Amino acid sequence: MTSLDRRSSTWGGGFVLPLKKTLLWAFAAAAMLSALTGWRADGQAVSAAKHVRFLHLADMHAQLDTHWEYLPEDPQHLHRMGGFARIKTALDQERAGAAGAVFTLDGGDTFQGSAVAAWTQGEAVVAPLNALGIDAGTPGNWEPVYGPRIFRKLMSEVNYKVICYNFQERATGKRIFAPAVILEKSGVRVAFVGATDPTTTVRQSPAQVAGLDSTRMGGLREFVQDLKRREHPDLVVLLDHTGLAPSVQLAQDIPEFDIVLSGHTHERVYKPIRVGKTIVVEPGSMGSFIGELDVTLDAGQISDYRYKLVGVDEARFAENAVVKALIAKAKQPLQARLSKILGATKTTLMRYDVLETTLDNLVDDAVREATHTDIAFTNGFRFSPPLAPGPITEADLWNFLPLDARLKSGRITGAQLRAYLEHEMELVYAKDPRDLSGGWGSRPSGMTILFTAGAPEGRRIKEVKIGGKPLRPEATYTMGGCEQEGEALDRICRLSGVSDARYVGGTAHEAFRAYLKRHSPVEPKREGRVRATDLPETVWSQYGTLQTLWHLPGDAAGVAIPGN
Repeated sequence: MTSLDRRSSTWGGGFVLPLKKTLLWAFAAAAMLSALTGWRADGQAVSAAKHVRFLHLADMHAQLDTHWEYLPEDPQHLHRMGGFARIKTALDQERAGAAGAVFTLDGGDTFQGSAVAAWTQGEAVVAPLNALGIDAGTPGNWEPVYGPRIFRKLMSEVNYKVICYNFQERATGKRIFAPAVILEKSGVRVAFVGATDPTTTVRQSPAQVAGLDSTRMGGLREFVQDLKRREHPDLVVLLDHTGLAPSVQLAQDIPEFDIVLSGHTHERVYKPIRVGKTIVVEPGSMGSFIGELDVTLDAGQISDYRYKLVGVDEARFAENAVVKALIAKAKQPLQARLSKILGATKTTLMRYDVLETTLDNLVDDAVREATHTDIAFTNGFRFSPPLAPGPITEADLWNFLPLDARLKSGRITGAQLRAYLEHEMELVYAKDPRDLSGGWGSRPSGMTILFTAGAPEGRRIKEVKIGGKPLRPEATYTMGGCEQEGEALDRICRLSGVSDARYVGGTAHEAFRAYLKRHSPVEPKREGRVRATDLPETVWSQYGTLQTLWHLPGDAAGVAIPGN
């Protein structure tokens, strides 16, 4: 035994150590090598696990300031959340806590949705946005809101890579942006592919999208397959603005995507949705949440992942001073106009329900009163954070309706109206996610609708009442609504063929201000204007509804309200 203790071995070019110390050095070296490379069960060295964090924003809608937010898991209270200065703080903290590479992405609908954005044609958003440290982004359906020229200008002013497979020039078919970008950080190579809502140039106002085409999605899978062959990325990520249900379908159709970061439908995914091996998530809207997806790569495959919605809560994240100053500078010349009080509300104004909302009921009633019609419609918009009971300011009005529009009125038959409603229902409840389009369907005033979401296309409407009386196909009704700039005169709220169509004096904003002047404080409530025979009274998630109705890919549990 004593002779064994005196044995020695050579380490590092002839330096002699006793055997015990030699073994200790050997184990330490092996541990270091293992940390760098890892070992397989058969003793062969393999590449070390790589850790990647994705920080995902979408549908911020130019909400530069902290605002009220609604959490369905806490329905009795509103919370103060969001604002670009708090988002900056939250992003910096989440980056600092990451185990490896971090990529920050924006999913679009960033430059539209507030007074400050509208009055500066998006310019006020550029500097605060560029301060967030975003790596890549894709444009949303509302990015062209100020017209094609301003759209291109804004996209050229951001300091991150803008990617989009399907925004093209209509005349030439030439892509406006690169379809993809390869980014590499900390030894992790990620291919990001961008895509926007294919119906953007069909549904938006013609003047906004003149000369643009978003409909050409053909060949996307072949493009991704070729990208993988050529670039050999560690991950392929789709950054899209198509909506959660279409995103899930894209994951099904193109399994080469490892991850789909979805936007457009403002859905809060609480638990990652798996489609085969593909992970699909969406981070809500208004900058109230950041989607945080942590992925571990081992031997070229995702071996582990974790996901959470990081709530950008006022109590948790302080405002970054630099971003706060940028926002204050942009708002300073507009402050008096922004803070002008128009009226007050006794109830929370909110636009988060697929079926009916207090905010839309208020706006629709204002339009119907201004147009002096039997019924009125506005679009089923998703933008605008909630507003707590209290004053309604000019800034709030521009959150509700970020674009002003002239009012129209005309006459339609009951048969026309029913066909129109069937079409709108199909765009919201279609069995095939690729047929979905727009917001949550037209919002009515002066009428009630009973339908069955799970019925076949064209057979969903069960009952319509106007002024409390059943709809008669042969009867004629007067209808009011807002103009989409560039549309035909006989088209109101996407209903074509309206007879005796004319412009009514004033605009949607003027109608809203006048309504508040006459009726403030207002107290809009849910009245059962739109009800479904096969859905609950409140519908929080479109994807959850469609997945349950039509057995779409994925799992509705991903959007289930926590605690329910």
